[in-house]
Amino acid sequence: MSDQQWQRVSPWALLYFIVHFALRFIKDGLLNLLPIWVLFVTQVEQKLFWGQIAAAVASLVLVLYAFAYYRNFKYCITDGHEILLNKGVFKKERLTLKFARVQNVNIAEPFYFQLVNLVNCIFDAAGSSAQEAVIPGVKLSYAEQVREQVMAFKAQLQQREQPSIEQSEATDTPQTLTISNAEIAKFGLMSNMAILALAALAPFMNMIFEYLEKTIINRLEAMLIEQAAFVGSAAAIAVLIMVVAIVLCAILLSVVMALVRFFNFQLYFQDDKFKRVAGLFERQQLSISVSKIQSVQIKQNIIARLLNRYTLICPQVSSGGVAAGVAAHKNKQTLVMPVITKEQVQAVCGWLFPWFVDLTELNFIKPERALLYKNTFLYVILPTAFSALIFNALFDAATMLWSIVVGLVLMIGVFLNYQKTGVALYQHDGRFFAVFKTGMLGVQYRVFEIYKAQSVTTISTYLMRRSQLKSLYIQLASGSVSMPYLKSELAEQFADFALYEIEGVERNWF
Repeated sequence: MSDQQWQRVSPWALLYFIVHFALRFIKDGLLNLLPIWVLFVTQVEQKLFWGQIAAAVASLVLVLYAFAYYRNFKYCITDGHEILLNKGVFKKERLTLKFARVQNVNIAEPFYFQLVNLVNCIFDAAGSSAQEAVIPGVKLSYAEQVREQVMAFKAQLQQREQPSIEQSEATDTPQTLTISNAEIAKFGLMSNMAILALAALAPFMNMIFEYLEKTIINRLEAMLIEQAAFVGSAAAIAVLIMVVAIVLCAILLSVVMALVRFFNFQLYFQDDKFKRVAGLFERQQLSISVSKIQSVQIKQNIIARLLNRYTLICPQVSSGGVAAGVAAHKNKQTLVMPVITKEQVQAVCGWLFPWFVDLTELNFIKPERALLYKNTFLYVILPTAFSALIFNALFDAATMLWSIVVGLVLMIGVFLNYQKTGVALYQHDGRFFAVFKTGMLGVQYRVFEIYKAQSVTTISTYLMRRSQLKSLYIQLASGSVSMPYLKSELAEQFADFALYEIEGVERNWF
């Protein structure tokens, strides 16, 4: 291979590297440096001066590193159907990615490239962000040409391997789904980002409240004391106001992050392919073929239930087992419909599964009551009895009563979880599908065609064997599902049938 075949990206790509490394620092570095940030806010004097010095040094290092990375970055698309990347500053790296390993070629248009009509060409291999290759700062026409080249090669490769596969009829008119930004804001309320933000700050709450007490709470207390009605309770009200303010800030952050990721969400379905366009600062174009979707997750947590909304996820396929399946689920290239109505769930799943019906109408097989008894003993009776004995010994009967109330709440949770656990089978046109259901206050469904599973396992403990019970585990390329405490005969029948489908069906999808 001659040197002339290697290409450099546009000088505008330097902006991409600056933003990319800045976001990586915010995502990974700030969390690791969180104790230092807390100490800086609460202990350091002249915060503005030292903060400016630290920001200036960090910005200079970031720009110099991004420039060196840009200078060393080269790419080449060979006649041998490979994508080659040379990159790195202190550690030089050569990445070789074969067309056959590319799962999707996606196009992203960051806001800082819009004026110069450049995009990022993203090669997603095996659904893993670790295997993602990006060529930044190229023309849109060039990125689309590369995508067509890669996908055409993969189509020819699949046709050579399985020439008997019938191609589905092309659809002239695409099906569309648009989600308004007001609905996207609801996803910020439904997601757990606010809880995660508060959990990350939990170890430093004492230090944070000491700082807030000196700077804000004492002032609030003084203002409230001026009002005669708040004398004697001003301190408690001031603390309550600060707690509410922190929670509201965390919720606001969650809403903002949802809008940044899914702003102006548009989904198109045509010719057995999904195309999703979304994003505020970076318009991400994600394309995925229906044949590569192994399973569908339909989620509704307690807040989504109050809002009468659902989240639908099509995880990317991963070839790396359980761990990779978890990474695929969190991969930003995963197809996510963040907040949709029940009617929209029916419509989108109808594009994927022609048989799709209201899942609440399916006849779910429930686990045996032994699961309810076991969970009640482990998660309700033992903790409640232990806490009641301790509280009764250390405090009084009123405190012990509270532990019993907590036990009742746990009992309700265990019972709801048992009621919402089940598995159902559905047959359509000679093809067999499984639907696994779990939940407590909310509900989650996992829908997949059985032959696309990777492996099936049945497990039973000593006590389960005495009761002739087994738990069923199915490993998918994008995670795993389980159904605990089935009758042994039923679990074995399900496992044998699933293995027959996995080994007997010759349709290739991976």
